[in-house]
Formats: sequence, structure tokens, C-alpha cells
Amino acid sequence: AVMVSLVKVAMNGGLDPLVLVTLQQLTAAIFLGPIAYFREGKARPKMTLEIFAYLFASAALGAALRQYMIFVALRYTTATFVTAFSNVAPVLTFLLAAATRSESLKLRTATGAAKLAGTLVSLAGAMVLTFYRGVPLTHAHRGQLHYFAAPSPAGDPGAGKRWTLGTVAILGNCVCLSCWFLLHGRLARKYPYVYSCNAFMSTFSFLQVAAVGLCAHRSLGLAAWLVTSKFQILTILYAVRTHLSFI
Repeated sequence: AVMVSLVKVAMNGGLDPLVLVTLQQLTAAIFLGPIAYFREGKARPKMTLEIFAYLFASAALGAALRQYMIFVALRYTTATFVTAFSNVAPVLTFLLAAATRSESLKLRTATGAAKLAGTLVSLAGAMVLTFYRGVPLTHAHRGQLHYFAAPSPAGDPGAGKRWTLGTVAILGNCVCLSCWFLLHGRLARKYPYVYSCNAFMSTFSFLQVAAVGLCAHRSLGLAAWLVTSKFQILTILYAVRTHLSFI
């Protein structure tokens, strides 16, 4: 919640999502690289093409695409909307795990019934918090009421389109996260070296997002990558901390 709020304010101040993800993953790779080398450098096996493919795909889904999409969603919607809608991720994970037979449903058992009930409650809660329109959640000020709801497109013709784009982005974030959970479960069994795995993923995701960012900001040069605001630097560092806690 703190990260979502910080990122929302930082992007309102001009921080680009591609720059944020790139610097976040670069900092994480620099931090994890030495730890992985000294703790697992001698124990880990040689890199194979299969492991490389798993790491590369995991980096794209779990770091590059997932992080970029959530930041795009924050740009076009609100922090409350993004946080509430993110609760759809467990539902998608449950459905994908059942569809790919990564786990069995066993609905006749107490465990299976609890999984299904939890999934439905999670989905219902996300939908209620996302689409609820009722009494204002903040006090009226000078005759104006402020709602945690989608902006009305009446005053701004492009507001509805931006809100739709933000909704698609956060949905894409949930899909990437669900796919990453399933993929990373297999990767953890094939390459059970935590620090090395996460260091490689951070490095690969940095290269992936940096390549896209250099193409997207080619006309701006290095100016697009310079972050001088103390608040934006704090936001990037906190985002790194949150990312390391997640992985």
C-alpha cells in the first residue's frame, strides 16, 4: 500500500513507469549479485538452456511486465482502485492452476471446498471495492464531494479511455502474476538457489525493460533517465525493497 501510494505521487510528478522499473531492477540486481556470488557461487550448477529459458520468462512475467503494468495502471486510475483490483490475482492463479492441473480441486474435501470458497470471496471483495459507488468516503469541502471512483468522462472526453486502459493494465498485471506463480514453482524445483535465481531474474528484467525504454525514449536521450528528485529516488528505493520482499 505504501509503495502504491508513493509511486502514484511520483508519477504525478513526472516519473516515467519505464524509467522506474528499469532503475528498480538495476538496483535489485546490483544488490543481489554479490550475495548470490559469495553464498551460492560454488554450489550452483552450470547454466543450461532450459534454466536460462525459465529464468528469462520468469523475469519477463514476474518483474518486467508485471511491474510495468501496475505502474501504468496507477498512472491512469487511482491507488485505491489498483490495490482493490489486485485481489483478482488469487482467483486467476486458482483457475490457471486447476486448468493446467498444477493442483487438484477435490471439491468434496474440506480443503478443496475452502479453496473454492476463498476464491469466490476474494473475487467478490475485489469487485465490490472496485465498482462500488455510494456515499462519499471523504468529507465535503466547499461544496465538492470527493469519491474513490472512476472519473466521470463528462468533463474530460479522454478520461473514460484512460480509465479503461488502466483497468486493462491492472488485469494484465494479475494475469502475469498468476502465470509467474505457476512458472516460478517449476523453476524453484529445477534451480533451487534463491539468491542466484532472483539475481538472474532482476538482471534479465533490467535488460528487458531497458531495451524497451531506450527505444521508447530514443529522442530524449539520457535526459529521460536522470532522476534528481529526492522523493522519486526514495520511491525507487522503496519499490526495490518491496520487490525484494515479494521475490
